[in-house]
Amino acid sequence: MSYNKKDNLIQSIIKGPSLGYTNNYPNRNMWKELAIELNGNFKIKHNSGYELETHCLIVPYSKWNIEISVSDTRPLKFKISFQPNQEFELIVSLEDFIERLLKKFSKPEVEIGNKEFDNKYLIKSNRPNLVKVILTPEIQESLLKFNVYSISYQTNNKKKNSQLISVIQRLAGEKEMIIELVKTFKQLIDNLEKQKIIK
Repeated sequence: MSYNKKDNLIQSIIKGPSLGYTNNYPNRNMWKELAIELNGNFKIKHNSGYELETHCLIVPYSKWNIEISVSDTRPLKFKISFQPNQEFELIVSLEDFIERLLKKFSKPEVEIGNKEFDNKYLIKSNRPNLVKVILTPEIQESLLKFNVYSISYQTNNKKKNSQLISVIQRLAGEKEMIIELVKTFKQLIDNLEKQKIIK
């Protein structure tokens, strides 16, 4: 086999299907830089066999922490824990064909008046009147720009806590994207606090 053919074979294997695995190792420096720029704390975790790597960045904001994580087997995710002031539920998720079909026969979803956003996302909430106030045009724009997969805010009355969890995408993405998303989630936190949903 010639050098060029061998090189092309290696490239096709590298670029081929990941079978659900990605290699996070090359992104270590990006996360270290982000930790410095965002005044955060970056940690690397491994599974017991040391073959899978998880990157975790904790960014402090006011009295909360924005936890960002991505692993070789799990997508980029943002998570923030709160002490709730009132019960509030919100689910924003990308619509697929089946969801579009189902919503024709189920109770109407929440719409916020932005046609592009309403067509792309399925929105459910126990307090529809608050959704437009929380998902401001700037936040909508950011979610559309980065094709954010889902956002979920759930209140657990028994444990007296609530969590905002967002699945962004499969890969870690670029540094600028993370910075913009952190800014977006800070705005979300501010909006939740202004509406007295969180303490």
